[in-house]
Amino acid sequence: AKLEIHEVTEWGPGSVAARLANGTRSILARGADALPRQQRPLYTGMVYGDDREQEPLIVDDLRAAGLGHLLAVSGQNVAVVLGAARPLLERVRYRVRFPATLALLGMLLLVTRAEPSILRAAVMSGVVALAAAMGRSTSSLRVLALAVTALVLIDPLLVESVGFRLSVAASAGIVLLATPIAVRLPGPRVLAETMVVTLAAQ
Repeated sequence: AKLEIHEVTEWGPGSVAARLANGTRSILARGADALPRQQRPLYTGMVYGDDREQEPLIVDDLRAAGLGHLLAVSGQNVAVVLGAARPLLERVRYRVRFPATLALLGMLLLVTRAEPSILRAAVMSGVVALAAAMGRSTSSLRVLALAVTALVLIDPLLVESVGFRLSVAASAGIVLLATPIAVRLPGPRVLAETMVVTLAAQ
């Protein structure tokens, strides 16, 4: 396909959400200025999904090593953000904690442009936060099922996304296989617990 732009009219800075997301991305991008040139695209890809300048050779090497998931945003970004915010979230009341958690997840989705894998992780985290706010316990499999059902009802075209399929499949593997694999792995428990999530996801 070829796109030719002849004229741009009615240009504007965008909505408040767009300006907030772009401003945050700019701050994160400036934070990578101290890195060597080849490493900056890896940082921007992993932190907020901007993989435009990643070099094909480096991408190929990482994929060959089974580390292709590090080239883009994923569920790990949700875990990092919520983990970093946890000390603050635990200090506020339950009435504030749930909306604050949703606000964090919403901001993360804005900054990362709601890639399918991070969308799945964010909705799962939202379901867990809702269950906690309601004082209910829920299984990981139920959380995954609710998140996938909600996302597909909202956007049926997600079922055609390879990233979404792989993300759901890896999550299902972790939920269903992590414990059985951990029980059967020989060797020290510390080593087994370190490897089990990766093996189950694969």
